[in-house]
Amino acid sequence: MKKSKKIKKTQESKETRKSHKSPRLKKSRSDQIVRIEELEDLMEKYGDDVDPEQIVSMYIPHRKGKKIGAALLRMDKLHLALLGLMLLIAVLFIVAFMQEKMGNFTINLNRLELYRKGISIADNGDFTNATARLMADTVVDATNISIEDIPADVDDIEGTHNGKNYMAYTYYVRNAGKEDLGYIARIKLDSCSKGAENAVRVAVWKNGERVVYAEPAADGGEEDGCTSFVSKDVVCEYTENNFLVGNVDKYTIVIWMDGDDPECVDSIIGGSVQFSMNIDADYDDETSLLWKFITDIKDTLTGDKPINAAGNKAPNDSYYTDKDITWKTRRNQ
Repeated sequence: MKKSKKIKKTQESKETRKSHKSPRLKKSRSDQIVRIEELEDLMEKYGDDVDPEQIVSMYIPHRKGKKIGAALLRMDKLHLALLGLMLLIAVLFIVAFMQEKMGNFTINLNRLELYRKGISIADNGDFTNATARLMADTVVDATNISIEDIPADVDDIEGTHNGKNYMAYTYYVRNAGKEDLGYIARIKLDSCSKGAENAVRVAVWKNGERVVYAEPAADGGEEDGCTSFVSKDVVCEYTENNFLVGNVDKYTIVIWMDGDDPECVDSIIGGSVQFSMNIDADYDDETSLLWKFITDIKDTLTGDKPINAAGNKAPNDSYYTDKDITWKTRRNQ
């Protein structure tokens, strides 16, 4: 009897050990890799009951990197050159996108449809260092003021000329290409916080003519002496349908928090607004980017167009042969 009890006890202990053994590791075909860390965790949990023969680690350090390197070595020079060009274009687009988003107030000219055709912008009427992008200085910790606090000569100063509690920027748009074009200049509200947009004012001088813009009043009507924003995100739009070769337009933008606005209350203290002005073509050109690039190179080599294919230099003047196109010598006086 004692012997049979011992045998029975031994059988129970074997069954107990079997029950504590880890199940056979079955992985789907999409999950066949067991990391070293996983194996260590399993052995710590189940001890010696884990059979190493049941676990195969396929972890190879830097295996993907080696595979990519081997694939690149198998590519011929033409494929490598195309791959490098694609990466360069991607980087340039990312950098351009990041630049578009920086700053308190930026002016961005459409490079593909306008800049490459001879349209440029500058913070001075002589177009020294003409470009496709301008950025105003930031105004920090501004308090509310009245429109009467804005200097009368604010439209007579070029570039950045911020005051104590307002942002002011003056710039010029020029057509020095070889064809008459049209453009749309649009000021957008990029971001805002704490309801500051309800008390902000945006004054725009175009060629000396001023219009003040504001969010609609609480009753839905226009604020006193102001034109309401076009939409929630768009402040205003200026359309120039016939921007002739030799024309120059002048813009002055002034932004401030208006203390006379009923919605300029204590709750907006610490709030902020950020605007940008984008100048786009007034037409849709469905020509592929590749063909535009090829055309620009051809025109630059033949001298047919006054452009720079790299897009980093303002085009040469072509309308006036004896003098430069400036604010003082412009065609649209």
